[in-house]
Amino acid sequence: MSAIARIAEFVVKTRLDDCPRDAIASVRRAALDSIGVMLAGSTEPIARIVREVARAEGGTPLCTVVGASLRTSPTWAALANGAAGHAHDFDDTSFALLGHPSVPLLAAALAAAEAETADGAAVTLAYLLGFEIDAAIGSAINPDHYTRGWHSTATIGTIGCAAAAARLLALDLGQVRHALGLAVSLASGLKENFGSMTKPYHAGHAARNGVLAALLAREGLTASESALDGKQGFLEATGTAPVPAAALATALDGLGQRWHVLETGVAVKPYPSCALTHSAIDALLDLRTRHGFAADQVAGIEVGVNHVVPSVLIHPAPTTALERKFSMQFCAAAAAAEGRVDLASFERPIPEPVGSLMARVTMVVDPALPDRMEQHAWSRVTVRLRDGRTLASPARGATGHHDQPLTAEALRAKFLACCEGTLSPGDAAGIAEQLEHLEAIPDIRALTSRLVADRD
Repeated sequence: MSAIARIAEFVVKTRLDDCPRDAIASVRRAALDSIGVMLAGSTEPIARIVREVARAEGGTPLCTVVGASLRTSPTWAALANGAAGHAHDFDDTSFALLGHPSVPLLAAALAAAEAETADGAAVTLAYLLGFEIDAAIGSAINPDHYTRGWHSTATIGTIGCAAAAARLLALDLGQVRHALGLAVSLASGLKENFGSMTKPYHAGHAARNGVLAALLAREGLTASESALDGKQGFLEATGTAPVPAAALATALDGLGQRWHVLETGVAVKPYPSCALTHSAIDALLDLRTRHGFAADQVAGIEVGVNHVVPSVLIHPAPTTALERKFSMQFCAAAAAAEGRVDLASFERPIPEPVGSLMARVTMVVDPALPDRMEQHAWSRVTVRLRDGRTLASPARGATGHHDQPLTAEALRAKFLACCEGTLSPGDAAGIAEQLEHLEAIPDIRALTSRLVADRD
């Protein structure tokens, strides 16, 4: 049986009752975080640009564009909400996917659910199906796929989004196979675009293409069942030799048996920058709190990172706010000089203490760091002070990672902060309470109708 056939069986046959209760709780957390960052990103240029084109292109107004007054077609809504959700690079990550799972999946699921008037239970299941497929494929072909330059959020993520949309659109087994085969051809996204608007576009691109693949398959469009693991398929084209077909087959054996959403988990971001900066930010905030140094007392900062990191943090001297999110030099300097890295850090010119300190931050590959995929974001930090002292933080992960999850209170605080400027505090609190019972919402429009704002 082909990989696509096996995935399609999982999509069609799995029921919400088959999923662990803790997995359902994970979806609630992911939805709270993802809808929050969609609302925060709805004011960003990338979100406004996508809405403007969506408005010009037109579309049956079935679906909500989060944080705006526009209603549009399912594919345009998925694109708009996915791009907005990734605009600040504040959305969650998966170290099996080596990318951002939840914003694309929820952007696709909400659009498909509104189009079909589905309930919260259907959205919850669709997310879990997509997440497990993303993680299974990612665990089989990463890190090679990622280090070759492919952005897994957009490539693998498209396949997961197609699965989620296919389930919500009630495709039969054959149609799901075709949707997945088409999604594999639609999958694309390159890391060279990190630090530009195209990077957040990738999340919307995955959501939009997933919904599009499911809609076309429902109308009868066909695709090859071997598009994923065939001789000229996705694995062959985007992986490295040997083609990891056996690894993918093993990963697919676990669908419905092991749950990546619980085992490898979701990493929720406390800082609006690339996840690979977070352990260093945490370390520097801790060192600054304990030792009380100021920026002008720092002779140099060295950040040891995994070998994957330099291909991601590609802007040592960033010139735009988006580039700063992929700059260890900026993020480390901001943490050390100001004691915080938040949305405001990327919304203003670089202040002098941070700008000067950036030149004294170096990033080096540290071969002693652990190399499992869930530890690719670990780092080791050394701060040299002008008085001769050396302050060191050992190899560590970051707050928000699966083994150090944000508390429920911290996650709610992040959501409420993301809603500022778009929703009233009372409305935001009401949505947060509603998402605590996501799977019990009888019609998903009872949620999405609350996510609009008086904004074009």
